[in-house]
Amino acid sequence: MRVGLSPESEKGKEIAALHRRWLTLTGDRYDPARHRGIVELYVMDQRFTAYYDQPLPGCACFLRDTVVHREK
Repeated sequence: MRVGLSPESEKGKEIAALHRRWLTLTGDRYDPARHRGIVELYVMDQRFTAYYDQPLPGCACFLRDTVVHREK
């Protein structure tokens, strides 16, 4: 984000893939709808937003956008 990456970029795809892999650590099945729902929570719930925006404001939205773009 600091260098102006787009959620649709190759790096954005990598970020979404890493988050997807993180989700499957707690279960062996991946569900794209569940992934989209989780990242929507990151921007809808201030507690999640505050956590993900700690390193840089806007990270929660960026992560949500990368996942939504990847799952289209």
